[in-house]
Amino acid sequence: MKKRFIGKRNKQKKNIKIITFFSLLIFFFFLSFHFFATTWKNNLTKEEVLDIMFHHEMGNNDFYNFLKMNPTEYLFSSAMGIRLPKSESIFEEEEESGPTYEYVPDPNPKTLIKEPLIYLYNTHQTEGYNMAGMSEYDITPTVLFASYYLREKLNDFGLPTLVETGNISEILKINGWNYGASYKASRYLFTDTYAKNKTLEYFLDIHRDSAGYDNTTTEYNGKKYAKILFVIGKEHEQYEKNLNLANHLNEKLKLKINTISRGVIGKEGKNVNGIYNQDIHPNTLLLEIGGKDNTIIEVTNTMEILASVLKEYIEGT
Repeated sequence: MKKRFIGKRNKQKKNIKIITFFSLLIFFFFLSFHFFATTWKNNLTKEEVLDIMFHHEMGNNDFYNFLKMNPTEYLFSSAMGIRLPKSESIFEEEEESGPTYEYVPDPNPKTLIKEPLIYLYNTHQTEGYNMAGMSEYDITPTVLFASYYLREKLNDFGLPTLVETGNISEILKINGWNYGASYKASRYLFTDTYAKNKTLEYFLDIHRDSAGYDNTTTEYNGKKYAKILFVIGKEHEQYEKNLNLANHLNEKLKLKINTISRGVIGKEGKNVNGIYNQDIHPNTLLLEIGGKDNTIIEVTNTMEILASVLKEYIEGT
């Protein structure tokens, strides 16, 4: 009896050693993977990441997911199908809730755009998207950065496009205006640029919403997109012309991806601007692209669709 008991105890010890061995093996495997992946990741420069974002088809979001997460965390989350966590803003809120960042200089400045057709500007230039994974590459995902991306796509389509690089925050500061005067500041830049570029015909003010992730995101063929919302100010005489353009683009967007648009809304009354500088030209629109929790890749995915729709509309196809 004693011999059988000793044999059983020895067998238990052997099992514990085997379990311990494989546990250590798995631990060192993930430790090695983490070290290798982190080393590879840190070798990517800001310029390389920007080149991939601006000039290469991203396909699914695997590469971006890898950038924005700890490599070991990415391995586990990919295997288990866990969606990326939302970012938590450490920045002071402005009028609308959500992250706000500093002004973003043009990462690909153009020396000259001859006879520009489209003008992109951002009344609220510091409105930001999900920051996770971008800070280490010194990339700031704002609506202004998104406008730079849209410009590249439109220029690739043969639609000469300008992005307003005048700093709205500086204009507010110099004139002693508060954040609520942002449309006054962007109007100054808008009218000045238009006076110097009479070939301009389309004017898009790009914003992002403060709504939650589920309301501002859709998925199609395995890719996630930031939804678009058209906002029309109804407190000026020609708003129906702006509305007509918004409706046409909205319908074309839905033909591409039915769920990519949140529709067209009109705004008027107390506590809203009601004009949004849309009285300057009938082809002026305000677009909310995604929301505070969207990633910049979800936003750029949408910009590719928007660029193709603008091309089709302008060329009458």
